[in-house]
Amino acid sequence: MSTHLEQLAARRRLLQAQCARQRGDIGEIQAEIDAGAVRADRIVALVRRLSPLLLVAGVAAAVAIGPGRMLGLARQGLTVVLFADRAVRLLR
Repeated sequence: MSTHLEQLAARRRLLQAQCARQRGDIGEIQAEIDAGAVRADRIVALVRRLSPLLLVAGVAAAVAIGPGRMLGLARQGLTVVLFADRAVRLLR
């Protein structure tokens, strides 16, 4: 019976060590998520601060360039951004 108890104790130690490693891994993943969230929060705060200025600049550009040309440029810019995003994802 004592060998069975020893086996159970060894199994428990093994499982506890495995749990400790997994907790460490989860902590690292959480730190990465937190770092990404901090960057996203900074970008959102910047856009919120600049949104009135961006709105005025967009309206001024639409009036100066013309709405049809502005939409064409926006469409081309969106295409470039999507291709660049895909390229960055492929290179990771």
